Amino acid sequence: MSAPAHSPRLLRVAEALPLSSGVRVIEFGCGPGALARAIAARIGDGHVLGVDRSAKAITLAEAACRKEIAAGRLSLRLCAVEAFALAPGEPAYDLAIAVRVGALDGRHPEVEAQALRRIAAALTPEGRLVVEQGGTLEELPTPRCTVARNPSKPTVRPPVHESHKIYYGTRYLTFG
Repeated sequence: MSAPAHSPRLLRVAEALPLSSGVRVIEFGCGPGALARAIAARIGDGHVLGVDRSAKAITLAEAACRKEIAAGRLSLRLCAVEAFALAPGEPAYDLAIAVRVGALDGRHPEVEAQALRRIAAALTPEGRLVVEQGGTLEELPTPRCTVARNPSKPTVRPPVHESHKIYYGTRYLTFG
């Protein structure tokens, strides 16, 4: 089975993310792995962990991502975002991305709060969470980000896109 082609929408998401060689990325709601593969192609010796609550999605991703899995650049895990935890000894991640993940779309505040806590616990202190819903990318604060920031010593982080703006769909988004 050959890997399905990347969708133009998911390619735009991958292009907008602050990716560099060596970065560790978690994709929540990875589905069949198209975005995870696009990210893996952009991070050199980094690593992508694709997470999905659907066993069928993980099975499809395993088939589509064989090459990246064999190279050690991608791994997959069956888990709901609100139940996610790092495995013992697993290093934290630099970036989390979630595309159209119901637990983060605002409809279920208690589940979203639990998911944000789980994501924050899996990220480095400077880790970032980027979410796409309905054609719009936005960076969401995580509980750790809110607590860890010291106003007297601001943190300089690269924007989600070099221009500090992402043209996505029909509008520009600015990240600070």
